[in-house]
Amino acid sequence: MNLAPPSVRARSFDAWADEYERFRPSYPTALFDLIADRLRLPDHPAAVDLGAGTGKVARAVAVRGWRVTAVEPGEGMLAVLLRQAATEGVQVEAVRASAEETGLPDAGFDAALAGEAYHWFDAPAALAEMARIVRPGGGIAFFWNVIDADRFALIEGERRLVAEHGIDGPEPLTRPGPRAETGDAVRAAGRFGEPEFVQVHHVRSMTGEEYAGLARTKSHLRTAPPEVQERYVRAFGEMLASHGIGAADRFDVPYVVDCWIATRSAP
Repeated sequence: MNLAPPSVRARSFDAWADEYERFRPSYPTALFDLIADRLRLPDHPAAVDLGAGTGKVARAVAVRGWRVTAVEPGEGMLAVLLRQAATEGVQVEAVRASAEETGLPDAGFDAALAGEAYHWFDAPAALAEMARIVRPGGGIAFFWNVIDADRFALIEGERRLVAEHGIDGPEPLTRPGPRAETGDAVRAAGRFGEPEFVQVHHVRSMTGEEYAGLARTKSHLRTAPPEVQERYVRAFGEMLASHGIGAADRFDVPYVVDCWIATRSAP
């Protein structure tokens, strides 16, 4: 099956922002502790969340007292972000723009972050923009929540279904580990120190319904033809049932956060 181009797949999330917010996992506190430590951030840093989506990163760092600006091109995603921030009582400034052209001021931020988003960027353009808006001595951090396949049998069944339905794509279903192309792109940008790859482990509790909902938020499924989506969702439910998991059954899903961190070099 011919897959939708990356630009279409990247924007496919906007139409189902509520489901993305409901089913996608958040990040452990330890991740932001690690980023703050590695980048030697001040107590209340100014951070920009690029490709912010519904603000899972922006809201998490706002709770910590970071001054955060969320940059997101999707109107639907931004609407959910602002609604959730208001509900949670956290302060987030939101800008509708791309990671490649944020419109933000030069050297205005201590850190640029991207959660589940960097792989959608035009890397050279986005890194040049980050070098412009992050002050020297600040830094960047890109990270992904990846299910730890070595500790979770269901991921093998999900992989088989993705392959059988011809809907494989760039969102990680592989085992956690460094994406070498990310580190290479940071080095090639020439404006950052040597990138460091780190990992943080955490566990999310989910029901069968929530795990199936998570599967439905993947871009490779959402951009597939409707009949393929229907077959896949049906097969996914059968796969869960074969493991004795019903909609209300709760189980732990082990995650690894893969993270690349680099310091913004002096000019």
